[in-house]
Amino acid sequence: MSEAASHIFICFSSKDEAVAREVIEFLESEGIACWVSFRDVPAGQNYQENIVHAIEAAWGIVFLFSEHSSKSGEIKKELSIGGSIDVPVFPLRLSPIAPTGALRYELATRQWIDIFPDRRHALGRLAETIKKTSRAPATDGSVAPVTSLLAADAARTAATPPTPAKPSPVKKCAQATRAPIVAPGTQEFEAIRALLARHIGPIAKVFVEKAATEASTPDEFCERLAAHVAAPSDRMPFVTAVRARLAVKS
Repeated sequence: MSEAASHIFICFSSKDEAVAREVIEFLESEGIACWVSFRDVPAGQNYQENIVHAIEAAWGIVFLFSEHSSKSGEIKKELSIGGSIDVPVFPLRLSPIAPTGALRYELATRQWIDIFPDRRHALGRLAETIKKTSRAPATDGSVAPVTSLLAADAARTAATPPTPAKPSPVKKCAQATRAPIVAPGTQEFEAIRALLARHIGPIAKVFVEKAATEASTPDEFCERLAAHVAAPSDRMPFVTAVRARLAVKS
């Protein structure tokens, strides 16, 4: 999750926009800042890039689950990005259906809130759940904006810094020797990102950064990225191209 996390990302199908507007209006009346594509993507800017950045800067995702969103490939990508950086997901079910396929896997451990039969009560539960997750309740009986509460927590932490813990020899060694397989901003990173982007679009940057940080070997790095290439026939050529870029790096 981004250190600058400042809002809840609203994930929904365009066919559910009326409900999305209702949810946003309620949450923002409760002091919870929201980011939504139809309102917050600046005119003339890349739509997909803005969505990726908004998810990276979010501290939670409200997912409006319906017949429409369950069939959306773009929504699956948004949830996948959130999952890759451990952003909490708050599923709000709009009708009595169950997730299938990739969504069933993605949401297997999530606790649902049904918007039916009492919409107002359901939205109240959603707001309460989000605030509890933020771990920053208001102390004066009023509802303070979540962003302000998080900033207040950060300020209190900065005012009373913890006593530095003495790192264990194993951790110290790992920190000193572990480096990303390929560093963001380098020519090799951008080349590999572009290779993956041909298959999955702008979200490629997120997956390349994650794989570069978490993989312990170049082979594992290639395997992690190849998992995002849908067509089996495209995977080997993709891996070969990535390995060629890594060879240039070395």
